[in-house]
Amino acid sequence: MGFDTTELDQDSPVPLYIQIEQRIGRAVNVGELEPMSRVSSELKLAATFGVSRMTARKAVDRLVAEGMLFRRQGKGTFVAPPKIAHGLSTQLSFGQAMSALGLQLSTTVLRNSMAPAPDEVANALQIVPGASTVYIRRLRIVEGQPAAIHSSYLPGGYGAILNHDLSGSLTSAMAAVGARVEHSRDTVEAVLASPDEAEELGIEAGSPLLMIEGVAFSAGTPVRYTKALYRGDRFKFSVDTSQPADLRVEIKQ
Repeated sequence: MGFDTTELDQDSPVPLYIQIEQRIGRAVNVGELEPMSRVSSELKLAATFGVSRMTARKAVDRLVAEGMLFRRQGKGTFVAPPKIAHGLSTQLSFGQAMSALGLQLSTTVLRNSMAPAPDEVANALQIVPGASTVYIRRLRIVEGQPAAIHSSYLPGGYGAILNHDLSGSLTSAMAAVGARVEHSRDTVEAVLASPDEAEELGIEAGSPLLMIEGVAFSAGTPVRYTKALYRGDRFKFSVDTSQPADLRVEIKQ
């Protein structure tokens, strides 16, 4: 099984499900259970440790919530790969950041078309609600696993970008049509995956996601609104605070 299966301590004040959780977690941390390896089913865990299936499930649920394990519908429970550390302070694109980490990235363009601007997009781009925009939705796949969804809107005047390859750097494609990104203003928020997002990412609806919502500017004018959704079990974000930063914290009511 790849972890300690000796009898649980029935006399310990530590609940049985936590004892199981600790054993599996320890095996993951020391490499006895390798990333992407399948973990025994809840029924098998229950039989191995002489506990109820509910107790075994509680242990697995906690490990899934911690991001140490993940479930794949119809296939079982697996050891999660190490989280990808993505710096928010860097000027690197997502593709460049993955390349710097030695990770293989591919992109599936889910949609690229003209679309009317929703209210939040119109507000961000300083255009009239319903105005024509370029809508680009892409699935970012890291090491063969769906990892993030990037949805971007550009003002309609940049429609020529639809003639470019959008599976690579969007920033480079924007520069080719005259929209050179100089800086961006981003916010980070924890959200839950909708059923559609979950299906695209290969996770369960309601799974935690990290959302980066931002506006990119060129010569002081907003040229791109982006909502990027990252799997919470695959990513962690870092911020370099060695220099003074404009950091604002907003508490939702």
